[in-house]
Amino acid sequence: MKSTLNFFEVLILMCGVFGADEDEVKSMSVMEGDSVTLNPDPAQIQGFILILWRFGDPVIAQINGIEASYPRHTEIFIGRLQLDQTGFLTINNMRIKHSGLYKIEVIQRTGTSNMKFTVTVYESPSAVDAGVTEMKLMSVKEGDPVILQTGVPQLTGDELIVWRFGDEGKLIAKHDIEAKSPPLYDDTDERFRDRLKLNDQTGSLTITNTRTTDSGHYKVKISSNKQTIYQKYIVTVSEPGLSPVAVAGIVVAGIAVVVLLATAAAVGLIYHRRMIAEIPETVSGVEGEDVELKTGVTKIHTSDLIEWKGGNKDNLIAQIKEGTTTSYEDVFYGVFRDRLKLDMKTGSLTIKNPRIEHTGPYKFLINEKCKKRFIVYIKGKTLTVKENYSDTLETKTEIQTGDEIRWMFGDKDALIAEIKGETREMTTYDGPDGRFRDRLELDMANGSLTIKNITADHAGLYKLLILSSGSTLCSKFFIYVGESTASE
Repeated sequence: MKSTLNFFEVLILMCGVFGADEDEVKSMSVMEGDSVTLNPDPAQIQGFILILWRFGDPVIAQINGIEASYPRHTEIFIGRLQLDQTGFLTINNMRIKHSGLYKIEVIQRTGTSNMKFTVTVYESPSAVDAGVTEMKLMSVKEGDPVILQTGVPQLTGDELIVWRFGDEGKLIAKHDIEAKSPPLYDDTDERFRDRLKLNDQTGSLTITNTRTTDSGHYKVKISSNKQTIYQKYIVTVSEPGLSPVAVAGIVVAGIAVVVLLATAAAVGLIYHRRMIAEIPETVSGVEGEDVELKTGVTKIHTSDLIEWKGGNKDNLIAQIKEGTTTSYEDVFYGVFRDRLKLDMKTGSLTIKNPRIEHTGPYKFLINEKCKKRFIVYIKGKTLTVKENYSDTLETKTEIQTGDEIRWMFGDKDALIAEIKGETREMTTYDGPDGRFRDRLELDMANGSLTIKNITADHAGLYKLLILSSGSTLCSKFFIYVGESTASE
């Protein structure tokens, strides 16, 4: 009787059908070097006996309810996969070759269900997201080389290194160490032709024979199977100043000592003023807290033309002309919309509710002459929350029709909540190890995220992406969790 019952159970196991729509395919996209988590419907995997994940036909990961295993014959996934007890499969450090159809087969006593995911891995044209790393400020004289150090002592052999330049995040160098291919440089941009060199041991980038046009914002992302490293740099390349020999050369022999001293003082004063205008003032701020760029001018005249320019291409973002202020909000994909305020008396510029996208170089001009330069660095907000309390991560923006909201957690950018664009469908996810289960609430009006009953497991980096037509805004929050006292 016992053996008959077991046979009957096996027969149901092999032949039963669990009510899943096998024709439904979930589509996902991810940038090369990033991670993606394939998350099946939890209701369809409860009480599973065996879960099989396939890429095409071969099994790449499986779990029997106790432990996960990864067949070694699928070499392109070695060291990249993480399958947990929820059936969620995370693929780290993705490449173009990982694009394709993924299938999950869930075997239960009541039957077998199948779900499908199609994953597209692409090279993003947008700027590299530099996390909450500190900005490195570097200065060099024109003609000298500069080395942008990654801080990595030794690459391990599976890294993808991507270097970008400028506000538009233009790709200038790329090296797939795992593919054992030579580094690729963007030769279409004459600016850097034959002047870039990647270190294949550390990923550091050397720019030789620097020019003033090399000044600007550089970003590197180094993705490996174990971690993703971000670094950001602001490089300033200045023209070489007058040397003492050059100054002496303009002095005519036989001129009186008094005249010589006066001439030297005048040249020194001009050079000093020029150097003051060339040296940028660094202004640091935190996301969401207004930043003011002070001109140092006591009073501007009505006839003065006041201009503010931003970015490596000196795009005009604001001006005062004949007593009228104008903000050019469409530059840089609209990241300054409703955020700029000009002081009519001093010409100072305030960036309201700044984001990380507002990091970069700025210039203040009076009557088309540059009077002051700034380097602005906006970093993510750090919050301290007591254990068992709740906290809301505020977007401080009004969501527009069609905007897509994504909240992610941790260094692997696990998706924990989202609002779809046109449909406005809100979804929260359990996250890594189910730590966010029944703890998340989304605000439909502004996309803010509330985390309830916070524990130490919820400490870490949270990332907000607002995807609008033609632009993407990014905000970051770092949460520290402290213990609650007994009196509380």
